[in-house]
Amino acid sequence: MVTLRSSKRKHIDVCIEEEVSDGEITSKYFKKDAPFEVETAEEESYVLPVESEPANIEWIKSLNSEQYFTWVSEVTDDNPERWNKPLDPKIFKNRPVGAPPFPKSFVEIYSRVRLMRSKIITPVDSVGCAALPITVSAKCDIQQNEIKPKNYRLQLLVSLMMSAQTRDESNAKAMLNLIKYSIEELGIPEGLNLEALLRIEEDVLVNLIKPVGFFNRKAHYIKQTVQLLIDEFESDIPTDIAGMLSLPGVGPKMGLLALQKAWGKMDGIGVDVHVHRLCNMWHWVDPKKCKTAEHTRKELESWLPKELWYEINPLLVGFGQVICMARGKRCDLCLANDVCNAVDKKIANKGIMRSASKRRIQSPTKRGDFTLWLRHLEDENDALKVVDSKKERPAPVNIKNEES
Repeated sequence: MVTLRSSKRKHIDVCIEEEVSDGEITSKYFKKDAPFEVETAEEESYVLPVESEPANIEWIKSLNSEQYFTWVSEVTDDNPERWNKPLDPKIFKNRPVGAPPFPKSFVEIYSRVRLMRSKIITPVDSVGCAALPITVSAKCDIQQNEIKPKNYRLQLLVSLMMSAQTRDESNAKAMLNLIKYSIEELGIPEGLNLEALLRIEEDVLVNLIKPVGFFNRKAHYIKQTVQLLIDEFESDIPTDIAGMLSLPGVGPKMGLLALQKAWGKMDGIGVDVHVHRLCNMWHWVDPKKCKTAEHTRKELESWLPKELWYEINPLLVGFGQVICMARGKRCDLCLANDVCNAVDKKIANKGIMRSASKRRIQSPTKRGDFTLWLRHLEDENDALKVVDSKKERPAPVNIKNEES
């Protein structure tokens, strides 16, 4: 007979070194990945787009607050309710010359995601970079029509610069700090503007934007950018992608999104981590070739109708925030789970139990408001009924394919 001896593992004390810049902690016992670098234009070659319809910049600059925000809403409407209306089939015929065929299931998945997003309020809808200046200013008793257009454009750019590797909610805290400090400490009633950013010392700026990731580097870039805006861009943000990419810490995604929302210029698609991940997951782009967001952007622009170049970002970002997350997907809440090539069938087949409906309506996930969407599922799909012993799922909603 063999006698097995149990042995105790010896424990050693691990000495972790002191915290270093940007909140990173290092230890000789653990390997760390290379530190994140804020998006810059030098990382990949970027081909400057040719403007098909140049924006009337001088006319836009002449608009007062009410006129400007009315125009912005018409050009880039961010209200999720607009996605409840089916897309005009003509959009799918207005495509780049020589564009390849639509990817398999694109129209069907895209249409269903639009319907879902029209009834789900996500973080990007209220505290995404485009909405952030308006949302946060309201908390400081500055209404939308009281925000100067030039200040909105500046706050939009700053929001984008702070957003890298940062949740929208954390970005909102940093912007609230900046606007409150401008009003209360600097005595600037209109909130954050160029004067405020000039007067805020860099070490103070670092403390104000600490809710975001890599705050030291971002604060330095913001201070550099403010001086460039004054010296080279007439104290406003750049009006073309070349100017955007000349700013420190601003890459194609930030630049394109800023141009879309500030000047109504659709020079390219803003591809962030959610858009990149979902487009690769659904094979709307070639996963073998599109290893970076910039690769994904170029392939998307080769076939996606230009009318969708703006909306695809907030549409997929919100969807990726609360339904199809990188971890913890909610396939049971997704209307496209029967046509999605990446569906988790175990999650999708469990259904939504009526006994849990109250809890799920309040908070199906930690982010987002699903009240309208779950009511829609209950009314239209009967999806909140208890699944029978065979675990048969309700028939999916039949959404008309806009290509037909």
